Parts: sequence; C-alpha cells; structure tokens
Amino acid sequence: MVNIEGNLNNLGILKKMTTSILSKLNISHSFLATNNDSEIEVSIISGASPSEISKIVENLNGKYVDLGYGYGIAEIPIENLVALATSPEIQYIELPKSLYADDYESNRASCITQLNSSEFNGKGVLIGFIDTGIDYTHPAFRNPDGTTRIEYIYDLDEGGKVYTKEQINEALKSSDPYSIVNSTDITGHGTHVVGIACAGGKIDKQYYGVAPESSIAMVKVARSRFALSTQIMKGIKFLIDKGKELNMPLAINMSLSTNDGAHNGSSLLEQYISTVSATERVTIVIAAGNEGEAAHHVGGTLEEVNDVYFNISSDESIVVINLYKSILPQLSIELISPYGIGTGEILVKEGVNEGTIGNSRYSIYLTGPKPFDVSGEIGIILTGINGFVSSGQWKITLRKLNKYDGNFDMWLPISEGLNVNTKFLEPVVYNTLGIPATVKNVISVGSYNYLVDTISPFSGRGKRVNGQYIKPDIVAPGEGIYSSIPNRAFDKKTGTSMATPQVTGAAALMMQWGIVNGNDPYLYGERVKYFLILGSKKTRQDIEYPDAGWGYGELCLRESINLVSQTLGLGLRNKESKVILMDDYLKRADEINVDYNSDSKDKIFLLAEVSNQEVLKNLLKIQDIEGVMISSNFAVIITPADKVDEVKKLAIRIVNIEVSTILTLNDISPVEASGAPVFNTNPYLRLNGRDVLVGVIDTGIDYLNKEFQMEDDTTRIVRLWDQTIQGDKYIYGLKYGVEYTEDQINQAISLQTSGGDPYSIVPSKDEIGHGTKVSGIIGGRGINPDLKGVAPDCKFVIVKLSRTTKVELDAALIDKMDVPSYSPWSVLLGIRYVVSVARELNKPLVLFIPMGSNMGSHTGNGIDESIIDNYSTQAETVIVVPVGNQGNTDTHTEGIIEKAGDIKDIEIRIGERQKNLPITIWINKPNRVKLSIISPTGEIIDNIEAKNTNNRRIKFLYEKTEMIVNFTSPELSTGDTLIFIRAYNLRPGIWKFRLTGEYIVEGNYYAWIPQRELIDDETKFLNPVEYTTITLPSTSNNAISVGYYNQNNNSIVSESSNGYTRYGNIKPDIVAGGSNALVTIPGGATSVMSGSSVAGAVVAGCCALILQWAVTDGNYPGIYSSQIKTYIISGAKTRPGDIYPNRQWGYGMFDLQGVFDWIKQTYTPRINTDFEEYRVKNLFIRKPRDL
Repeated sequence: MVNIEGNLNNLGILKKMTTSILSKLNISHSFLATNNDSEIEVSIISGASPSEISKIVENLNGKYVDLGYGYGIAEIPIENLVALATSPEIQYIELPKSLYADDYESNRASCITQLNSSEFNGKGVLIGFIDTGIDYTHPAFRNPDGTTRIEYIYDLDEGGKVYTKEQINEALKSSDPYSIVNSTDITGHGTHVVGIACAGGKIDKQYYGVAPESSIAMVKVARSRFALSTQIMKGIKFLIDKGKELNMPLAINMSLSTNDGAHNGSSLLEQYISTVSATERVTIVIAAGNEGEAAHHVGGTLEEVNDVYFNISSDESIVVINLYKSILPQLSIELISPYGIGTGEILVKEGVNEGTIGNSRYSIYLTGPKPFDVSGEIGIILTGINGFVSSGQWKITLRKLNKYDGNFDMWLPISEGLNVNTKFLEPVVYNTLGIPATVKNVISVGSYNYLVDTISPFSGRGKRVNGQYIKPDIVAPGEGIYSSIPNRAFDKKTGTSMATPQVTGAAALMMQWGIVNGNDPYLYGERVKYFLILGSKKTRQDIEYPDAGWGYGELCLRESINLVSQTLGLGLRNKESKVILMDDYLKRADEINVDYNSDSKDKIFLLAEVSNQEVLKNLLKIQDIEGVMISSNFAVIITPADKVDEVKKLAIRIVNIEVSTILTLNDISPVEASGAPVFNTNPYLRLNGRDVLVGVIDTGIDYLNKEFQMEDDTTRIVRLWDQTIQGDKYIYGLKYGVEYTEDQINQAISLQTSGGDPYSIVPSKDEIGHGTKVSGIIGGRGINPDLKGVAPDCKFVIVKLSRTTKVELDAALIDKMDVPSYSPWSVLLGIRYVVSVARELNKPLVLFIPMGSNMGSHTGNGIDESIIDNYSTQAETVIVVPVGNQGNTDTHTEGIIEKAGDIKDIEIRIGERQKNLPITIWINKPNRVKLSIISPTGEIIDNIEAKNTNNRRIKFLYEKTEMIVNFTSPELSTGDTLIFIRAYNLRPGIWKFRLTGEYIVEGNYYAWIPQRELIDDETKFLNPVEYTTITLPSTSNNAISVGYYNQNNNSIVSESSNGYTRYGNIKPDIVAGGSNALVTIPGGATSVMSGSSVAGAVVAGCCALILQWAVTDGNYPGIYSSQIKTYIISGAKTRPGDIYPNRQWGYGMFDLQGVFDWIKQTYTPRINTDFEEYRVKNLFIRKPRDL
C-alpha cells in the first residue's frame, strides 16, 4: 500500500511551487504516487559547467553525477527541490519516472531459428543490458572453458557496486560465488532477456541466443520489477564509458518502459537517450512496451465537449492521469465521481487547483510550456481521503473554450503500477508505445506471434498519423520465448521484452560485420536501423507498411545481413572489388519465361543462380562464355545466345529479372550558368578538379582529342575499359572487354604524333560521340576556350559499354535495332569497374551515368539503383545521374482508383510499325485490382487476377495478337503489385487495359512503356501524365539526380523528365542548364546539343570541384555524397514565385557560388599554415612558406 501522508507531502511541495518553477519541472507518477523517501533523485539539464552544478547541489546537501552533454543526476533532500528548481543555472528538472519490465506471461510456446556461424556470432561486440540483473553463474553466459563472457555488472540496486570480469571469474571458481560477487536477479527478467540475445557456450543449442559469442555488460537498475529513470541514465553513461574503455562497438538493450510523459520525446530521459544515440558509436534498442491492450490511453480530436470514462478499482490509493493537448485550444475540466458528484467546471490554468469530491481528493495542475514541450502538461491526481479513491466509473468532461482545433491524449500509469481493472472504458490502442521507445533515433521493437503471424495484442502501438516517423520500427517474436532463467534453468516468457533482445542481437551481428571486421566503420545506430527495417519481412497482405503496430515489418536477420553486405556494394572496399548482391533477393525473384534465339552468336548478359564457385569455373571452360560471381550463389554470365542451353544445364536456373529494362542515352553556355568558371580562377580556391577521378559510363571517348590531354600532350585518361573489344585478360576478376592503361594511351598518342596508327595500340573509338561530348562538358581542357569544361584538370576513367544485341532486344520486345541501347548488367559491371579503379588509386571519385530507362519500379529499388545507393554510401564517392528526357514523350500515365468496384481505363495507341511492346503497370500496396484487356475490335479478356496469373498466354482472335501476362503481388523489391504485359504481333489501334478495384485503400496506379526512342512515333498513352517520368537509375535515393532547364531564360523545358518517384521522394534533386551546349565531338570538331546529359555533366564536373576542395585540398577528407548533396540543395537558386521543392525543378537551379556560400556559413575552416598570402597593390600573392 502507498503511504498516503507521503503523497500528501509531495502534493504539498507541488502546490507551493510557482508557475515559473512548474514550467521547469517534468512531474512524474513516481513522484506523486510512490515516493516516500526523505531524499529524491532528479535528472537535470544545465548550460553551466559540471563543477558549478556540483557546487549548487552540494550547497543543498546533495550529490551530483555528471552524465555528459549537459545532463546530470542530482540526489537532494526532497525539501530542497524548490531551491534547486529556482537556481538560474538549472534549465530543466525531471522527477524520476518508474519504468517497468516488459514481459507478459503466456502458455504459448515459440522457438526461434538463430543465426550462428563463424562469421556472424557477435564476437568483439559488447551488448549492454539495462534490466533486473543477471544470474552470472548460468552456463549460457560462459565460454566453453568455463570463464565468463560478462565484462561488467554495475549494480545500482546495491549503491552502484561495479563487478569486473576478473571478479566474476573468481566467483565462478568459488564454492560460495555470492560472497565475492553479491549480485542476483530476483525476478529473472534480466537473465531471460540476456539469454535471448547472447546465450551460448556449453548449453543445448536450441537455447542459443542471436549473438552467442558477444561480450556482455549488465546494469542492474531494477527495484524488483521497476526502475527509476535516473538510474537508467546512469546506466547508459556507464555502458558508453565501458564500451570505449574496451574499444568495442556497443549495442544497448532496454526492455523497460513507462507511460509517464507526453510520448513525444520531450522528457529528459528521452532527450538524453536521443543525444547519446546521435553522438556515440552505439545502437540502442528499446521495447515498445505492453500497453497495447491495457486500456490506459485515450485520445482524439478535441470537440466542443469531450466525455472520457474510466474505471477505478477498489484498492487504488492514488490515481494519476496525464493529459496533453494542442497548444491553442483552451480547456475546462469537470470530474464526476461514481456517485454522481461533480467538481463543477474548472478552468485549466497554470498552477494547482484542488478540492474534494465525495470520499476523494483531487488536484489538477498545468505546468505551462517547458523547454522541450511548448504545450506543457496537465495532471489530474485523485487520492483517497480515508484510504482509497472512490471505486467505480468516473467521468472527465473536457470543454473547449475557444475556436481553435486540436487534439488531446490521456495516459494512466503503466499496467504494473495499477490494478488491472483501473482503466479507460473507451480506450484507443494507438499511441500506446511506452517511453522511451518513443525516441526517434533508437530502434523500437514490438512483438508478434510468428506461429500465426498476428501482432501480439499487448504490444505497444505508435501514432496513427501519416507523414510522421513510424514507431515501432520493427517487430520480432515475443510470445512464449524460451531462454535462460536463474538457477541455471530455461523457461519461456512473453512480452515485448522477449522481442527486443532478438533485435539487439541482430544489431550486434551487423556491428560485428561492419565495425569489428572492418567492412563498414559506420555501421551502428541509425545505419543499423535502416538495414533492419529495410530487410524486414512484410508478409501481411492486409497491412500497409509501415504500420503503427507492425512498424516496417518482421525482423528478418538473414535478409538484413544480405542488405548490409551491399553497403560495400557490388565492389568491396578492397582492390579485388569482390561483388556482393542479395542472394535471398535473387533467389526469390519471380520467374519470367524468356525465349532466346538459340541460333544467334550474339553475346547476351544472363544472371545465373549457381550452387558454388566451382560451377562458374566449369561454365568458364565452355568456349566464348565469361562471367563473374556477384554473390555466393549468383553470377553474371556473358554468353553467345546459342549457348544459353549449355548454361542452363550447369546452373540451377537463369533468373530473368529486369528483362525489359533497356537503357538509352540522355542525349544531349550551361557551364557558365553553373558558376563553375569563377572557381577555376579564384585565387583562394583555384578549383579545377585536380587529383579527382571522373568516371564516365557511356559510348567511350575520343582519347586523341586535345581536350582530354595535358599541356605536354599526355593523356588525362587513367583507364579505359572497352566492353566492345574482346580480350583474354582478367579485369578485376572478369574476362570481358579490354582495359587500356594510361601508359598505353600515351603510347598511342605518341605514335599518332610520329605519323603512325594510334589504333594499333588502343583501338577504342567513340563512334556515337555521346561519351566524348559529356566528357568535354565535365572536363574539357579548354584548348578551344569555348569548350572549356567545368573541371579542366580532372582525370578520367572511361567505360565504353557494349550495346544490347538483337537477341537481348528481342527478349525485351524492342523493335528498333538502330538506337544505341544498353543492358543494365553492362552498366552494373561498368560501375563496379570504375569504383574498383578509384579504390586502387585511392582517389576521390565522381561517377557519371548519362542514360536511363522507363521500365522499372521508379521507387529506387532496382538492381542498378541499389548498386548506386550502396556505392554512394562510401566516402569520397559521388554518383550523378541525369533524370532523362521523357517529360513530354507520352510514355507514362497514372491515376487513382477511388474505391472497390471503380474502373479505370489505360488506353494505348499502337502505331503502324509497332510489332511488339512491353507494358508495366504498378499498383501501390496494399491495393488489389483485376485486369481486363480490350482489343481495338472490342474483344475482351476479362478479370485477370493476381492469384492465378503467371506467364499466362492470351490470344486475340481477330488481331492475331498474343500477350503474356505476369501478375506479381506482392512484387519482391517493393511489396506492390506489378502487372507485366508482353505483347507480340500487335495490331494498330487503341488498346485498353482496364483496372477494376478489388481492395482499395489509396488506389494509385502507374503505367509505363519504353522510352520514346525505342518505340514507334505513333505509339503512346492517350491520357499521358508528365509527372513521375524520371528514368531509372536516376530514381536512386542516394544519387544526385539532375534535370535540365533553359539557362538562357530560366525557363522550364518540357522534355526534361519530371519527378517525383512513385513513392513521392523528391527527384530531381537539382536542375542545371542543358540547352544548346557547345560540345566537342570525335575528331575535334564541335556541335550544339541539348538534354539532361548536358545538365548532368555540368553537375558532375562541379562535384569534382567540390571533391577537390574537400579531399585534395584537405578541407573535408572523408566527405560523403549525402553531405555534398545537402550543400548543392542548400546553395540552389530559385525563381521568384515558385514553391520548392517541386516536380520540375527539384530544389532549384544548380549554383556553385551558392554551394560555397553555404559551405562558408556551415564549415569551420582549418588554419592553413603552409602558405603566406598577401597583396601588393592589386596583385594577390600566395607563397609557400618553405620557399
């Protein structure tokens, strides 16, 4: 039973506080309901130094513990709380909150398949737990030799005693271990939680945890089943310090939660956790809590009158309800007891209102705005006059007193703090996520029952609000989970506490792979969360992810590990550039039957699933077949079409994905409009691209052109990989094409100078000229001043792509054979090559890919897009992709199906010369549709559904047209519905593709046909849409995507593809001038061209200048593409009257002057002591000091 007099004392303290002091306090249930001590422990934040705060606290007869970042813990006599709050150095005080262990008993059993291998076992990672303690004698926490895996036990329940690994090992050898390490786990919660994440050693492997060789640290904070927030903050500080001391990456598991607060991140506990998570090398994982079905939350829109009913059990001595509302609405409150007695209408104002109502006493307080929460907090406190609060049904009436709209939320304390029958009678399950799982930059974990694939009813839910970040982030199995318990036993428990350590263990494995193994030193925190949620399973068809209960999906460690492997991309950060793709992704790729012409000798690209590396070796023994492994089970094979059957005999299967994705060139003063020439001659910056590599994946380059040579007639091209010339040497593990080095190109130039044939040494030519043109814009030296590029001193890495063969075009249903077009696989290999060269030479890199395709998801999830995203996460690597020129080509349409039963027709006019055509229709999840196809003569193929359609052949009697329909739902990379139609022997006229809504939430649909240059001039959508026309791979999230405008009059160009992506991501990022550019062409002549390739080349050259400033000149080594993108966006010019970002202009017009103006505002320059700078009249002199 709670001490009533103690509560009255605490309420008395509250009443004595002025409103100015109340605004500095975060009041807690614990303070009002459970504090009977003469001293109190509070969290504080201050701008003063720790020594100053320590003196203030000591003068109040207290003790102070500094937590860093301005946070601290003060333990003071409770009567001195007001004095502490009035100290001007104290910005904010938070009274201690009680956080309860989140387990929930259940008889349902669950077994989890854990990942255990020599590569992923958690070794070298420290997993810290803030919980009820640990049974350190349990064999699950020992090494095979019997020694402990526990580095530290920090027992705050015993006054902060610290036990080291050495002491624990000594205790384990003793017949009386607790005489040496006197720390136990009375409730068993902490031992069970640690076992789920870390159990290993000499136990039955069915009980192994996710990270069985990880190191362990336990902070015991619990007083039985609840812990104070101040102890949790101390525990976090301890774990951070020990992680640094041990030089181990740290994952922290917290299976504790509270309802005590606004659930918006404003409490000091949440603020502290957020600060630590943002500034330290740590991944923090927190349980979502078990309040989902507890009926302890109610909320909604504030109406004129709002009646809230709640029941109070017969044994409650105090009940505290926290009320939070929007800022502007003013409220009055009326309380009505079970006996029908009311308080009358009470105006809510700052300070404390109190009185009696029957046998109960009430107090209502409003803190007013706080430093971290402008709304403040309203507290409603009910206490019993003679023991207990009146039991039965109570009512709170909220009346809105002004015209402003808003929302409200109310919370009762967490379940363990109340009788089960004390609850709201019309509860709202949303916004029941426990604090501190509400912190944005931690990983918040809910629970589900994996046996029946249902969300656990107790699992805390996040807000049901579109446009906000979703919590929880992920769910994991949390019902009937077996794990270790005290006394060396095993048993099952249920709760979000059981789900959370599975995610913590998964995070530890990722940190082992990234940090310990040296693959990715930044794989912690938000980066780990990204891969966990990206790899999560989204198996429920009725759920639109992310969801307030399911988050982004169910923990799927294997998928997340496959994804995190891609962080090193198709090309690890070593000279071998080992290529990794998601095995699981490719293994689950849906089959599309493709028939290749078996009589042709044309080379084609295939993706083959093979059992191991030996199979590839056997394939390479077949004449004219080449290939390279891109993961442990998949290889890119380059083979003559007539040998496809031989590949099929040895491979497990041929994976036909992206068969219709054929890329075409984004055909092309804009350099002046970018502002770059100013920085070529600026005496302070002198930016010209020096020591920066620019990779161009295109049609090759005229290496004899003087624009790509230095003053001494030597080349600026360090490598040239020509995929069109077959050689016999391996190039980064692949025998395909020929690589020409800088020395060979110089020999060829020298031979031309002496009258010989340079092509006898380097026979690579740019017959089309596109690669030469864009390379000139990027880095033309300026032999002809009108052709001077943006970065005239950069060096080039050139990839001349092999064109798609007739066999590949036939497979993609492309009729036009005379248009330069390229396979996404040849581009992928080109990206891999350029990055490999840059890593070998240890140079910063700008990679330019001036081509695109209409065919794909347009969400950023395709193969080439994923590869670009992966490489863009590497330091000093920037990838620039133009958005294409499909804005006005009538090759895209989109619309909305409003409700089930609604019909939308997609009409395509087929031109006279259009014989074959691929069509893709994407339906956003979770919507479902039926498809009907109506021919020009009116013949109907009706009601094709997802459940029965895979490679379905349809024949039209009158037109003699044949179609193959693949209906994929959910499509693997997006979870959306994809309808892929391959039409053969088309007849001219208007074809209708009718969509009928079956299940509709937001029925957005999108359709594409190939780029204009690949189809007949008369083939088009009759209801085209100019938006969402950006081509792949410019939809890549991490690429810098560039549209173009007319720089002569700052006008929109209708040809430039428009955003956004299908998911609404902002693309293009930026636009640059792209009209009427004077460009160099093979042979040294000039021409004038326009297009997004021009704009992209300008931005690529400017990125080389930024990289020179950052890396070559030493101002910002290790800069990332995302940072450069931020500089570009922030420095963009805008047109008056336009709203940015928008679909045509992205964030605005590229302006290098604006970029460096922004850098000047945000960057702290290093002091340059290498040069002496001064002026003599108008002459600027910059002299090395060592001269």
